[in-house]
Amino acid sequence: MKINATYHHLASICLIILGLASCSSTKKNTYSKTLDNPKLELLWQSDTILTDIESATYDEKKNAIYTTSINGHWLKKNGIGFVSQLDLKGNIIEHKWIDNLEGPTGTAIYNNKLYLADFENVIEIDIEKSKVTDKILVEGTERINDLAVTTDGVIYGTGTLKGKLFSIKNKKVKIIKNNLGGPNGILVEGENILLGLGKSKSVDRYNLSTKSMKTFSSGISSADGITAVGNGDYLVSSWQGMIYYVYKNGDKKLLLDTSKEGISAADICYIPSKNILLVPAMLSHKLMAYKLTDNK
Repeated sequence: MKINATYHHLASICLIILGLASCSSTKKNTYSKTLDNPKLELLWQSDTILTDIESATYDEKKNAIYTTSINGHWLKKNGIGFVSQLDLKGNIIEHKWIDNLEGPTGTAIYNNKLYLADFENVIEIDIEKSKVTDKILVEGTERINDLAVTTDGVIYGTGTLKGKLFSIKNKKVKIIKNNLGGPNGILVEGENILLGLGKSKSVDRYNLSTKSMKTFSSGISSADGITAVGNGDYLVSSWQGMIYYVYKNGDKKLLLDTSKEGISAADICYIPSKNILLVPAMLSHKLMAYKLTDNK
């Protein structure tokens, strides 16, 4: 999610199992080695009724996609935000699957529950019942942006405006770190958390055990989505419309730039088993899907 001019929101299969982003699949990834010449090929675009779409997540069990639509200004609660359900071809199955939200952003799935950020709350949705079942307040965050969840159900999230990193375990909230410079995108890998920081225009790695923070990859403004390819490398979105392939050593390659066309790239989701990258184009109100290929 775009913040402002200053704050521009697995080495192996084992790493995918140990720690997940908001959308990772637990099925075997296609790419096991670093790609020699990664490319993105457009597969499809959804209809343009996903108003102010901010994130996308893949439900492996149902083979479905859930997207969040703020449906208004990202800093103003509106009560008309919604979640949509799409198939893997971009068809909108249910436009307002869940509605009456304040302005939903990042999402994560665990144990048949969809969790989404909605200002200072994390909303729990029972996927089978298609209904909100809980709301967890994360005090002091003001505007939660992105979420990630581990395979044991611990939710991690970023509070962009107040510079916070937090966790939720068994419905109990813990603030892990304060005074971060515009944290946005998040990916959890075991004891390490990758964070997109708007102020430094970087992706940093925070270690939960040592509580140390190091820059992993620099020169990425508004790192909105961070997702693992499954081969030790990553895909990172810059809200303005760029998608980067980031190697395990932190080097990066620009794969896509739609900024001149005014097509943004918000909180992305990569499906390793299908080599599909889902890109929410917030300003265009649509979801775009790309195939990740290795053009040797």
